[in-house]
Amino acid sequence: MSTAGEQGGLGKYIVVYLCMLAITGIEVAVAGSNPGGAHLLPIMLILAFAGALLGVLFFMGLAAEKRSLILFVAVFTLFVLATINYGWTDSFRVLMGAPYAK
Repeated sequence: MSTAGEQGGLGKYIVVYLCMLAITGIEVAVAGSNPGGAHLLPIMLILAFAGALLGVLFFMGLAAEKRSLILFVAVFTLFVLATINYGWTDSFRVLMGAPYAK
């Protein structure tokens, strides 16, 4: 038996799935309208972020967790994304070439 505070099962996932399909359709429509590069990047990033957020929250079950865990995952993910280039030992080779290659 489900309690009154518990939200119902399959319907929620179908709605989230349809929202993700709609986001994908919007991405295809935006890409097909051939906007300039300066306008395309932020629009696509926002749509990709929204789709990824829905997937993580509902299909990976993060929405049912405590708020502190969600905040930790968000901060940790942003930290990893911000520092990922500094951890690669080979990250500056693209800019400067192989400095000691002879």
